[in-house]
Amino acid sequence: MKIIIVPDSFKGTLSATRVADIAEEEINKVIPSAQIKKIPVADGGEGTLDCFENISGGKRIPCEVTGPNFQKVKAEFLLCGKTAVIESSQANGLPLANPKSAADTTTYGVGELIKKAEEQGAQKFIIGIGGSATNDCGCGMAAAIGTKFFNKDGKEFIPTGASLSEIADITFGKTYDITVLCDVTNPLFGKKGAAYVYAPQKGASPEQVVMLDNGLRHIACVLEKYGKNVSSLSGAGAAGGMGAGFIAFCNAKLRRGIEIVLDLAQFENAAKEADYIITGEGSLDSQSFSGKVIDGIINRSHGKPVIAAVGISKLDDYRRYGLDAVFESNEKHLPFEQIVSTAETDLRLCFEKVAAYINENN
Repeated sequence: MKIIIVPDSFKGTLSATRVADIAEEEINKVIPSAQIKKIPVADGGEGTLDCFENISGGKRIPCEVTGPNFQKVKAEFLLCGKTAVIESSQANGLPLANPKSAADTTTYGVGELIKKAEEQGAQKFIIGIGGSATNDCGCGMAAAIGTKFFNKDGKEFIPTGASLSEIADITFGKTYDITVLCDVTNPLFGKKGAAYVYAPQKGASPEQVVMLDNGLRHIACVLEKYGKNVSSLSGAGAAGGMGAGFIAFCNAKLRRGIEIVLDLAQFENAAKEADYIITGEGSLDSQSFSGKVIDGIINRSHGKPVIAAVGISKLDDYRRYGLDAVFESNEKHLPFEQIVSTAETDLRLCFEKVAAYINENN
């Protein structure tokens, strides 16, 4: 029996690599003859560097950059020949923000990562933008690599979410060969845009959400003066509008992160030969099927049964999304802080059930 194990990380508890190892160990106990292929993946958020290092190798380069609250933080990028892989959350990730503030945080450190990778010889960039603490439309990132922003009085400044509405003019810097790994399809602004959907989890009050959305609308209008229309682009609202910022300021291309990863891992070739495909993530809900890991795997599964091992599931009708079965490690849906210490043990029990299910149905 051939089984592919292709999980995302369980954010805040276990890396995708660790999840894959646990799955293999528990399946081997029940089905020792199974031929297992592990492909830990990421879609642009936490674990992106690990994922690409597992698939492509490369060298990790440590550095220091500006964090979301304008503090210094330690980060790293992966250099694979002339291509740099950057996990932007290492510079502007939500866990780094203290306090959380979608209004006052910056992506400046993401631009610094690009510059530091360029100094190491990088000519192409693959950048994952998931897990951000920011809502500045990537203006901080752009400022770090040479774009200049001016208010109505001609004074240069580095915009944050709260000051996007003060932008009057822009002088654009150089462009780069950048592919952005984007795991959402949200537009830049509006009820499904960056501010309304994601800013509350970044510390924004209802009043601030409206202010941030207005700021994104404003910069979209300013960009239109320069022939850059990002308002309606799918994925423009990713990472607090950084999806739009990479397109407008760097001439970047947005692609679904999981598609690039599965291409590199030659997943489809493996799927054709598989009997079962096992995936997983921390939380399974309707958003899991809007360009994220599980969605990409199902779309390329060639009709093979796909089983999801997850922390919690918020779906009762998972079969209509293409999943064969779903198993939870946090079956009682306890608060996150209560399950952190037992996450690995709980996941082992979950994969025991997955293995038993496969064994019984084979």
